[in-house]
Formats: sequence, C-alpha cells, structure tokens
Amino acid sequence: MAIRESNPRFTVIIPTKDRARYTYHTLRTCALQDYENLEVIVSDDGSTDDTREVVEDASRKDPRIRYVSPGPGVGMLDNFEFALNQVKPGYVIALGGDDGLLPYGIRGMRDVLRDTEQEMLSWPAPAYYYANTRMEMAQLVLHIKGGRLQTGQRVITSRSFLERQARELHYVGDIESPMFYVKGVTSTKLVDRVRSRSADGRFYACATPDGYSGIVLAGEVESYAFSGAPFSLHGLSPTSAGLGYLAGTDQARQRSEAFFKSAVRRPMHRELGSQPYSPLISLMTADYLLTARDLAGWPGVFPNIDFRGLLVKGLEEVQDGLFAHDRIARELSILHGIATHHDLGDFFRERVRSTRRNTRKPLEGNAISPSRVYVDATQQRIENIFDAAYFAYFAHAMSASLTGSTFWKAITNSARYRMLSVRKGAPFPSESEWIQAAPAETRP
Repeated sequence: MAIRESNPRFTVIIPTKDRARYTYHTLRTCALQDYENLEVIVSDDGSTDDTREVVEDASRKDPRIRYVSPGPGVGMLDNFEFALNQVKPGYVIALGGDDGLLPYGIRGMRDVLRDTEQEMLSWPAPAYYYANTRMEMAQLVLHIKGGRLQTGQRVITSRSFLERQARELHYVGDIESPMFYVKGVTSTKLVDRVRSRSADGRFYACATPDGYSGIVLAGEVESYAFSGAPFSLHGLSPTSAGLGYLAGTDQARQRSEAFFKSAVRRPMHRELGSQPYSPLISLMTADYLLTARDLAGWPGVFPNIDFRGLLVKGLEEVQDGLFAHDRIARELSILHGIATHHDLGDFFRERVRSTRRNTRKPLEGNAISPSRVYVDATQQRIENIFDAAYFAYFAHAMSASLTGSTFWKAITNSARYRMLSVRKGAPFPSESEWIQAAPAETRP
C-alpha cells in the first residue's frame, strides 16, 4: 500500500534502562532529523541513573521527544510492549538506548516507502562498538557488497526470506531481515494485524523482541522494500545485555543479570523442548519461526526446521571463542534438552565429544572482508553514536556518487586537465606591454 500522505507520522520508540550516558547521544541523532511529523518516545524501565533528566532536558530542546515509563523493573519485553502501545498510527522503528539514526534517516525511510509502495522497509544497519565494549578501541562496521558500500533499492519476497531463515537459522546475519528494531521500519497497521492474531493481544511473543518482529511481520506481507543505504545504526556499549551475557567478568554478569532473569521467564517453543531462553542465534531464530507459525491465521510459510541441523549450528556457536566457560556449559545443557526432545541425544553427545573450542577473537583495527569494512573508530576520533552516524552517512553518500560513469568521468577529466597543463598556449605579453602595465608608482 503506497504512502498517500506527503509526510506521514513516524515514531521512534526507545525502550531503555540505565543507559543515560549513551542515550544522550542517541537522542542527539534523533533531534537532528529534519522531519517534523516525528515523535521519539523514550520508555524508561525504572533507571537508577539520570536517564529521566537526560530525556527531559532533550525534550525541552526538542518537543518531538517524550519521556514515559511503565514503572520500575517490568523487564525488557514488557517495556518494549509498553512503548509500542504509546505509538499513534503511522510508521514505527525501535532503537535501543545506545543506537542511533543517520542524518536525514526518517526522511529517507519515507522516500523509499513511497517510491516502492511497500508497508515495510529494511536496510543493512552499520554497527558502532563503543570503546571498551568488545575491545579497548571503538569500532565501526559497515556492510559492503561487491567491494563497495551498499546502495540502491529493491523489493524482497517475504517467502524467500522466511525460507532462508528456516534453512540458515541466523536472523542477525541476514541484512534483509525486516525487524523494526534498529534495521527496519513498519506500518503500525501490520503491528496491529499481528496483535489481532495473538491470544493476549500483545505484539511480542518471544523472550527477546528484536528478531521476532522481522519474522512475524514478514509473514504478514507478500513483499517489503530494502534499501542498500542505511537509515540507522546499531550501537553496542558496555551496557549491552547480550554482550554482557557472553563475557565472563563479574561486572558484565551483573549488567546482564536483570535482562537474563526477565528472559528466562518465557521458555522457548515446545518443539525446542520448552527449554529456557538461550542467546544462541540459531535457537532464537527457530523460536521466532515456530512461535509466529502458531499465531491464529498467520499467513507466513516456511519449510520444516531440520533439528539435527539446528543442533549442529547451535554447537558451532557454542564452539566460538567469545563464550565464557560457564556459559558454554549452560548452552550445552539447553542444546542437549532439545536433542533429547527429538530423540537425537546420542547424535548430540557424539558431536560434543568430537568438537573443540576455537580461539577466535574480535577483529581489531582497520580491516575488510567480503561483506564488511571494519573502521578503527578510535583512530578516526569517532567517540559516540552521534559521530558514527555522521561518518556512516557521508561514507554511503560518497559511495553512491562513485558510480562507474562518475569514476570514468573523473579519470577523463583529470587526464584532460593534465593535457592542458602541458600544452603550449599563447605567448606572454611583450616586454613593452608588461612595462606599460606596471603601476604608476613603480614606473621609472
């Protein structure tokens, strides 16, 4: 359905807790938006820092920003649901308290939705790691394709996306995922449609809200838009719950404890043995798919999940050197519970016996891979999500302008200029002419 209004309403929800230092910069990226019909709703889950003061100060400077709270300690999932309930009809995107919007991001979303006549849009969001998060330095990660930053627009078939998720079980790595957490925006009509299928009238149905939104919304439409140019970016800070769970330090454990306690209250799907929440991407993806499939009349279609393959993918994640030792034991226990549920216990135990942990560490410094560019943000003096948003915006803007024709024009123009610089032109004025042209006061 095409956008019929010239400037439809867009809402950014920011469910957060105890991230005032980072939320300050997140709100700076929202305040720079040149789109008037915009509301930014910060939903505070009982922060003990000065989150409220930071938001209310931003609100005094920009009335599009609003502070709300569901009350203290409701947990991440209920905070997301509460924030989503505050949204008025239009389009919605969710950010975390350390994420950000790129310059002109909301206007860019509006333009692509209007051009493609779709109700939902996704993009490959860059990721900015604050210093002392994964490593001592800060880092910015940009997505590339064919050796250059992504550009252009296209329409994605939802069925192909869902089939790929059922096969690959990796919603995080799929840049086309239409989740409206950081890397997508959706019509509130689609959100309401999902709610109407739920027994309790809620939108969120899994322990974590990010990837579920992409899976369940993809099933509600035949297609959605994709923009190679991003409109927002992920921020990862020392307060990020997921990274805190992976780490083995006492400080990281304390940061992720509240999130973890909230998440484990909601077990995974019964086909996953009703096991407690796991941060393994493969298990979360399977949980999202199976939970969405059970919604009344959900039209999404995907093939049956290969649970043997799921166990292999889960074990490969556990094998990764980023997990602390005791976290590995917990995830192995969960995987074993799923294996037992599907009579694959012997298969799983044998795989575990033949598997060894690897020693992969985060990639530091400037680097490039077939799908990503890694920028040493500390070296570039990118100190926060606001700085990173501008860097990413101009990087993509420059990449979009460097097409094959513009590159060839630049070469030919440079060559022409060089030829003119060596070509012999008209002679200098004669001596009598330049003596006559001398200022009167310098003449003999």
